[in-house]
Amino acid sequence: MKKRIFIIPIVVLLLNISIFSTASATSNGEKLSHGSPKSAGMDATTLEEIDEVVQEAISNDITPGAVVLVAKSGKVVKESAYGDAQKYDMGMLLENPRKMKKKTMFDLASLTKVMGTTQGIMKLVSDGELSVNDRVAKYIPNFASNGKDDITIADLLTHTSGLTPWQPTYFHAKNSEEVLNYINALPLEYETGTDRRYSDFSFMTLGFIIEEISGEKLDDYLQKNIYEPLKMKDTMFTPSDHLDDKIAATSWGNPFEYKMVDDPDFGYNVPERAEDFGRWRTETLVGEVNDGNSFYANEGIAGHAGLFSTARDLAVLGQAMLNDGSYGKVKLYDQEVIEDFTTPQRFGQGYGWELDKSWYMGDNHSEATFGHTGFTGTQVIFDPSNDLQIIVLTNKQNNGPLESGSYPSTGGLSKHIANIVYESIQ
Repeated sequence: MKKRIFIIPIVVLLLNISIFSTASATSNGEKLSHGSPKSAGMDATTLEEIDEVVQEAISNDITPGAVVLVAKSGKVVKESAYGDAQKYDMGMLLENPRKMKKKTMFDLASLTKVMGTTQGIMKLVSDGELSVNDRVAKYIPNFASNGKDDITIADLLTHTSGLTPWQPTYFHAKNSEEVLNYINALPLEYETGTDRRYSDFSFMTLGFIIEEISGEKLDDYLQKNIYEPLKMKDTMFTPSDHLDDKIAATSWGNPFEYKMVDDPDFGYNVPERAEDFGRWRTETLVGEVNDGNSFYANEGIAGHAGLFSTARDLAVLGQAMLNDGSYGKVKLYDQEVIEDFTTPQRFGQGYGWELDKSWYMGDNHSEATFGHTGFTGTQVIFDPSNDLQIIVLTNKQNNGPLESGSYPSTGGLSKHIANIVYESIQ
């Protein structure tokens, strides 16, 4: 009898230790590690179908290369590089194309909006320094001109502010201070809240708000509060020239934006004349942000575009979001904040985040899934219901524009990959 009395407390003690350890791991936030598909409840043979799909896209000139990362339940079950990081130089096929690698850095384009600016806004909300219901003019008084006095942070985050989607600010501004003055003077294109028109200007403005509140440049604030704590060493604005060999090449100059300005039937009808701008780039872009409003007018640091990163770094930040704002011992923001930003707010979309976009998220994503795309051919998909993330990064622009002046869409490639991933879940 004494023996049994002695054993029971030990069992209870061991159970308590086990419970404590599990709770501690959960509260700290699960960290990524490599694992087999089987360890994450996925079928390896099905996942291998992704290789053929990407190779087919390369063969069909959708993109010269890609990096695909799939992680489930904190396990990176697939991380693969395909094709070339640079295949062409201003239309000339390279004799020795530079191969794509898992650690290749990409110009994220509009993924900057969610993996950069939205992260900063979520952090400020979590820290109690900002409310999405605040008026923009509270932080930038001159923004209130021309009927913009009642626009809120939420209006900007949901692309319902009434600000124009796009204008070539670089005809009128050479630095971020001049860009802010340009935005402050803009009239509304439509009544705030009555429509959703995806606007780079909304996120440029959010970048300026982060700077006003923090007293730091956008890149410095994000580096200090998001990327450095997560040890995201390959995530940055304006990468230095010595990193060029690690960065995927994008466009042959800026032919798309030149045509946007030059051709009234292509994109936007603007009063500026393309030939009047003397700084059009005439070299293949490597390590310089493709977006003109970011590069020419904001010196590469802007709330809508300019961020460079790798699939692995993005997966770390993605896991932090799937962990309700924590990663390891790092806590970025409160669970309520990420839930608020990734649930439908207006026109079925979240704050910054896109929801229910089957054209790149696939046919089987859960209702909780959120993500975004970038003009350079980048896609991120995060599904909390399945503790799943799918990251598809391409350098499609390096193949050059189509005859129409546009670039092929990589949304179909991302959708196909996502469908395979969901099919592999057992």
